[in-house]
Amino acid sequence: MKDPRREDIPKSVFRGYNSYGADLSYLNGKGKMLFLDPRCVVIGLENLPYTVFLTPEFDLENLPNEIRKDIHEAKQLILQPTFSSINSKSVKFCVIPKWLTNFKNIDFLRFSHVELDDLDSLKKLPVEHLILENIKFDDSDNLIVSITQFQHLKEISYDKSLTNYVIDSVNEWKSDLILTPILK
Repeated sequence: MKDPRREDIPKSVFRGYNSYGADLSYLNGKGKMLFLDPRCVVIGLENLPYTVFLTPEFDLENLPNEIRKDIHEAKQLILQPTFSSINSKSVKFCVIPKWLTNFKNIDFLRFSHVELDDLDSLKKLPVEHLILENIKFDDSDNLIVSITQFQHLKEISYDKSLTNYVIDSVNEWKSDLILTPILK
């Protein structure tokens, strides 16, 4: 059989549409996208929320009822000011929304471009892995106290926005804590 000429192959061009891709391999092929919005993405496992990507502007009331009733059972939460391409120099930092305290089972918590002055409000979450990227805080000692209040904490991944003073102080608090620098 003869190969078709390049000009004989039809082309499709989409303009003005955003596309989204999700790598769900970390859920061993069992995950699926339950909700997609420019300010919130919910990935589910067995139709229950598992990972929630949020911006502070999203109102949980905008979730469909079947997702909203179980959203606070999610295990992973990622908070950042936007899902669009982030230019570190021009992005505005966001604050931790008060309603995050309603989550119950978050063991993986990632903050990107977030002010952490109210981190202590989340101390009751069973966070095991805390990821801090491009964070901002006013008081190092307050941040250290906030981090040390996470009773289940096993690992912190961090970038250069977390000072050596904070890293060393947290390491003194719990020497078996895994501290992993994020290299970019």
